[in-house]
Amino acid sequence: MPRNPELDKLLREVDSLTGSTPQTQEPSEVEETQQPTQSKKGSSFLDAVGGFFISRVDEESETTTQVDTPPPTPNTVAQVAEEIPPPQFSTSKTDDYSTRDFASIYSEAGVDESAFTVDKLFNLLQDPSLKDQPLSTKTLVLKMALKAQNVEPTVPVTDAVKRDRALDAYQKMLNTLATQTEAANSQKIQQINEEVRKYLEAKNAEMDALRTQTAESKRQAESFASRRLQEEQRLAEIIMPLLEGQPNPVSVGNKVD
Repeated sequence: MPRNPELDKLLREVDSLTGSTPQTQEPSEVEETQQPTQSKKGSSFLDAVGGFFISRVDEESETTTQVDTPPPTPNTVAQVAEEIPPPQFSTSKTDDYSTRDFASIYSEAGVDESAFTVDKLFNLLQDPSLKDQPLSTKTLVLKMALKAQNVEPTVPVTDAVKRDRALDAYQKMLNTLATQTEAANSQKIQQINEEVRKYLEAKNAEMDALRTQTAESKRQAESFASRRLQEEQRLAEIIMPLLEGQPNPVSVGNKVD
């Protein structure tokens, strides 16, 4: 039975990623490998390739030491991050910025949702046939899945960096807004405190004047009360000879409230 050309192509691609020597398989082995994948349902790529590819990696792991280190991408993550400018966010809205959903933040940052996003990569990683595999297996399978869709590994990496840059820029916007608000409000609070100080000084002076007025009124009443007592005593003594023992009609020191 002739070999499946698509399978040969996948083998060559796997060999190019792992650096291993191409190995031949009997037609019966190819049919046995392909049979389970044709009956499974799921993602188009992993259902067609995942079972064969993972079994291929398992076979190689029996004869070689498994290294859980992904192969390097053409551009490092640092290089990708440096090439992505941070987005700018508007502060004209009056809603609660802290509760804004991530989707609207990414949208304002210009993240392209039509590309192969990091969320699509996440969905691939959740495939049951790949979820519990070691990192190296995940790396190779994902590279194959991306290659099958003509997507460079840097595409989802760049998408993740763009989203991270959007979150950092949004946080920076909030921090800047908080700092500017604090500075502006601190100046206003200082002005209000100055106004309050002047107001209190004026009102304290007004209250002091009222207290002085009250004290002066009391002083005058007490001063006159002393003089009135002396005068009433003088009047009572003057008319005493004419009363012939009758009560003196002149009240001396009586309360007049």
